[in-house]
Amino acid sequence: MKSGWTGGQYSVFRALLGSYLFVRFVRLIPWGTEVFSNQGVLPVAGDSPFAHVFPNILTVFDAPMFVTIILLVGAVMSICLAIGWRDRIAAIVLWYVSACLFCRNPLISNPSLPYIGWTLLAHACLPRAPFGSWEARHRIDPNGAWQFPGPIFAAAWIVMALGYSYGGVTKLVSPSWLDGTALHHVLANPLARPSGLREFLLTLPPPILRTATWMALLAELAFAPMALSRKLRPVAWLLMLAMHAGLILLVDFAELSLGMMLLHLFTFDPAWIEGRRLDEKATLFYDGGCGLCHASVRWILAEERSDQATLRFAPIGGATMSAMIAEQDRALLPDSVIVLTGDGLVRCRSAAVLHILARFGGIWRVLAFLMKPFPRRLLDWAYDRVAAMRHRLFASPRDACPMLPAELRSRFLP
Repeated sequence: MKSGWTGGQYSVFRALLGSYLFVRFVRLIPWGTEVFSNQGVLPVAGDSPFAHVFPNILTVFDAPMFVTIILLVGAVMSICLAIGWRDRIAAIVLWYVSACLFCRNPLISNPSLPYIGWTLLAHACLPRAPFGSWEARHRIDPNGAWQFPGPIFAAAWIVMALGYSYGGVTKLVSPSWLDGTALHHVLANPLARPSGLREFLLTLPPPILRTATWMALLAELAFAPMALSRKLRPVAWLLMLAMHAGLILLVDFAELSLGMMLLHLFTFDPAWIEGRRLDEKATLFYDGGCGLCHASVRWILAEERSDQATLRFAPIGGATMSAMIAEQDRALLPDSVIVLTGDGLVRCRSAAVLHILARFGGIWRVLAFLMKPFPRRLLDWAYDRVAAMRHRLFASPRDACPMLPAELRSRFLP
């Protein structure tokens, strides 16, 4: 089962997963003594039904200070995961720490915890150093032949599909799901967020709420069968993602839905969103003395697919730029990355960034779509602020061409 994941896009997911876990561990630190230690609500570790399920260090050492250290280790490992430094080891440590905390006090459980644990173990099995990770920053080949293994992607889908459909089957013995009142109970629950949306939904006629309840149940039951179809798989994925987004808006308990949304992102296939089909052979002009520009060029080379490899590169002020753009036009160009399209259009600042993002599919095209409604002046202003700081934030490169293997350097013009 192939996917369209690239190293840079996966690094976005890895950073989100690490950030989520970091916040979770930091928020647990003030409560660690009460929840997990021998001076808390469960002072005897052996009273936990999972005390001896696996070698749990908190079964032996559960003093308040040791619990705090364990939570700090989790926070530090989350940072390592987020930035991509020893992240596979960090993922295993995070899985172990999370399992220890759950087995020490199962009352912290929520249905997303097993999926987060599974995702951490799956990450530990992925190839190391995708583009965007700390360990890949000095690699000559930006992509490094990184690929998301098909069997792991398929396994993630199997786990998610079986989980959703099993959850739907268990709801068939729940009276509130069968009679269609489950959504009303959620809205009337003390955990429901007090908002205009909640009040509006509570005013809807009961038949509408019952229909919404049954549709949600049907979406869960049908998830596994729909996942078997390549065409229906994105529909099933999007329906359940929308359900979790709705729960975050309606219920003041985001932990469950955030964890499930991360699983959805892990099973997202960037190939679902194709890049803009561009027939022309465009040229990107960049500042050869700018470290950020070099990093951006390496990002493009790492993220483009083989059928998108038509973009050529040349330094600003070089012979290629002088030959392709008239002198009077060059004088009017701002201090910016510049894209000259095959039909002669010149795009600079944010327009050039959006043009490049739209060439790629997946997350990058979604980002371009989200940026497009903003006024061009605002986007250009943000671009100029970053450009003004680029020499202070990024070291100047020694060469006008980024450090690349020979097959990629052939796409660079003087």
